Amino acid sequence: MLDTPGVRSALAKMLVAVQFVMYLTGQLSAQSPVVPKFPINSSAIEIRGDVRPQEYVGVTGHASAWLGTEGGTAELWVHPFKLATDFSLNFQIPDYVDPIRGEDVARTVIVRPEATTIVYSHATFTVKQHIFAPVNRPGLIVLLDVDTFRDMAIRVQFKPVFQYAWPAAFGGQYSFWNEDAKAFVLSESRRERNAMIGSPWTSSATTQPAHALSDAPNTFVIAVDADRMDSEFIPIVVAAGQMPRDSISALYAEMLQNARALYEEKRDYMNQLLATTVRIDSPDDELDRALQWASVNLDEQLVCNPDLGCGLVAGWGMSKTSTRPGFGWFFGGDAAINSFAMDAVGLWDQTAAGIRFLARYQNEAGKITHEISQSAAHTPWFEEFPYAFIHADTTPYWIVMVWRYWRATGDTALLREVWPNVERAYAWCLTHETDYDGLMENTTAGLGAIEVGGLSDRIHQDVYLAGVWVEATRAMMEMALAMDDAGLSQSANRMYEVSGRNLNDMYWREEDGHHAFGTYRDGSTNGTLTVWPATAGSFGLFSKERADRTFTKLATDSLSSDWGARLLSTGSEMYDPMHYNNGAVWPFMTGFLSWAQYRYSRPWAGFPLVNALKQITYDWARGRHVELLSGDFYRPLDTSVPHQFFATSMFVTPLIKGMLGWDPNAPENRASLAPQLPPDWESFRVDRLRVGEGEISMNISQSVYSTTYRVESTRDSIVVDLAATVPADASDIAVSIDGTEMADFVINRGPHDSEVAVSLAHLSDAKTVEVSWTGGMRLAPNRIELEPGQRSRGYRIADKHYGNGEWKITIEGEAGRTYELELIGKVPENVTNGDLRAMTEDGATLLVAMPNGLGRQTVEVTLHQ
Repeated sequence: MLDTPGVRSALAKMLVAVQFVMYLTGQLSAQSPVVPKFPINSSAIEIRGDVRPQEYVGVTGHASAWLGTEGGTAELWVHPFKLATDFSLNFQIPDYVDPIRGEDVARTVIVRPEATTIVYSHATFTVKQHIFAPVNRPGLIVLLDVDTFRDMAIRVQFKPVFQYAWPAAFGGQYSFWNEDAKAFVLSESRRERNAMIGSPWTSSATTQPAHALSDAPNTFVIAVDADRMDSEFIPIVVAAGQMPRDSISALYAEMLQNARALYEEKRDYMNQLLATTVRIDSPDDELDRALQWASVNLDEQLVCNPDLGCGLVAGWGMSKTSTRPGFGWFFGGDAAINSFAMDAVGLWDQTAAGIRFLARYQNEAGKITHEISQSAAHTPWFEEFPYAFIHADTTPYWIVMVWRYWRATGDTALLREVWPNVERAYAWCLTHETDYDGLMENTTAGLGAIEVGGLSDRIHQDVYLAGVWVEATRAMMEMALAMDDAGLSQSANRMYEVSGRNLNDMYWREEDGHHAFGTYRDGSTNGTLTVWPATAGSFGLFSKERADRTFTKLATDSLSSDWGARLLSTGSEMYDPMHYNNGAVWPFMTGFLSWAQYRYSRPWAGFPLVNALKQITYDWARGRHVELLSGDFYRPLDTSVPHQFFATSMFVTPLIKGMLGWDPNAPENRASLAPQLPPDWESFRVDRLRVGEGEISMNISQSVYSTTYRVESTRDSIVVDLAATVPADASDIAVSIDGTEMADFVINRGPHDSEVAVSLAHLSDAKTVEVSWTGGMRLAPNRIELEPGQRSRGYRIADKHYGNGEWKITIEGEAGRTYELELIGKVPENVTNGDLRAMTEDGATLLVAMPNGLGRQTVEVTLHQ
């Protein structure tokens, strides 16, 4: 026989055909159970796009997680276990000797709240891989929807790991193929921990060495009968737990039998979540959808660990060669930060679970834990590892978490339940105020803002911990009163006054014009310009004049890049764009900075940061927010966790609590709204702002010289305090409610904008408030369309204030460039350091040319009346 390429190819095809007959023979003898096809519904907020093979995609439930890439490779987790790595699909067709790698033909990814679909496309087939994690089952389900004109085979492979999450471990693992169940069984010598991964469609599988895990992948082959594909899904089921093998077998069979019901349960769960959380309708559809995705994400932090209970984890990402799934273990500080957003969107059950979880693991001294591993029950975690209580900020943060939850919900029963824990937490904090300035100290309490890097050297106190602590004293003042402890309330009030005054005075650097990072052990000050004062600023703890100067500096590109806030100024000698604490852009601190800018009536500096956080939802892990990005390029660092919950929450918080000024006070049946919308938005609506047992909806219509608010409540007893924003130079301000002009209302004049305060009661019938004025100029915020990999090149509006009949606008940009700003309203005709174009009675375009030179330049434009 001739040995030619053609002959070799023909022989190879014959061999493949023989293999197919063998596959089919095995398959046709075991067609039951099957999963009849059912609709995989589209979602109103689904995100679809071309596959980026190495970009993260995660599918999580409350007990399990699929952590993978858009190319189809994944790790399989059922808490507290990492079951397998390198799970993937390969496809075998008669024409080719070698399998077709799934990663090579993965073309489209569709991310939905309840399931993710990866579409594999080849000239001879299309396979849709639907992946979902049941709400509460300890397992995962994959449904393969195959469209092929002839029989083919799908090779499913994974490398078994079957190990506890870091740092616990056990030995004696092994795996074997169970032909009756058509699944690989993963187990260990005592058979107390078991898992199954398989499919009833399997025709053959690899054999395993006895009493060991193979170095080679476990592989099972699914023979695809094309005639059955019109009516059936091919299921792959993963089930695991700390339970006997027969229990796992029963769970595996139950999940297989009820695949459709479990999918519909997950879909209904997510639909219900979206139907009961905050929703907005703005001119920016991507912003609206990003907020809905954030509610989905924040639910995904709830994990029910069979040993530890249900709590809130910090983030998800592939562990790769380790057994740490991103930050998929329980973090106290992260949970507290995330609770601000969860309270705002209405995820109250999840917040309550997080509060109770952290109370359960509070130590005897009263300190709240920093982090708890998923495998903490199987190690001396609290005794021998240093991580459980390493941070100081988690304890005052937890106090604030309880307080804000109580103010949002009015859940006095939960407050009373955890009140002994709150008292112990507060008492612990007081023991770490030893120098009588009213502020907690890092030197005795633990870490605060910084974990690594030179910025923390010799630090006695940092402004981050100080700000959280001052807010905790305010929280104690209110909660103690509600718990009938007037003495504690009064002492907390005294502490609040002392600590707040010293926070303002000790951290202020008059010579630098901004708040410092911290104080040293020798009493001197670390005056480095950082983003960390933003946390205290977001709580409104700084005096207005000093806050304005600090946040003017933080609005410049030295801190606020096009895609978010660097932790450390680019002007510092320690700045490193790839350093975790000394230069990277953190979405979570970006959110605090945006919230602070809004808190001090600086929306032109707050909105661009919210807009950047919105875009992160779509540019990296679709629907999720990455932990941190480079300080110099719009790109995540390689070490970054791709699905970080405090990055998500700090997109929500400045949007709802900053831009909308939402502040519920359920114990008093009140709520505040102080919207600072972009003035170029003509309309905006928000629904389902929850306060106690009621919901508030608000519709806003904006024109050049008036704003109309329509406010409605589901409970007539709730009073809404509305603060309407008008330009600082506006005159003839008028207010009407339901068409009746008001003669008496409060105007709070400010250098940036003014506020008109109105209290609205009996809102079961909607009330319409119209605020109008004469004259007045507003400034549209800068919007930067981000492109992955870009440098920071957009302009910044660092400051804008009115006084003595003129507006002064401080603009920073790249040397030699000219920028266009949109002015809305009555624009003064006289301008210094700028040019007006396209002037009308309702606005103009302001052209600002940056001086030639190097780097960033600053221009102050003056608009004279």
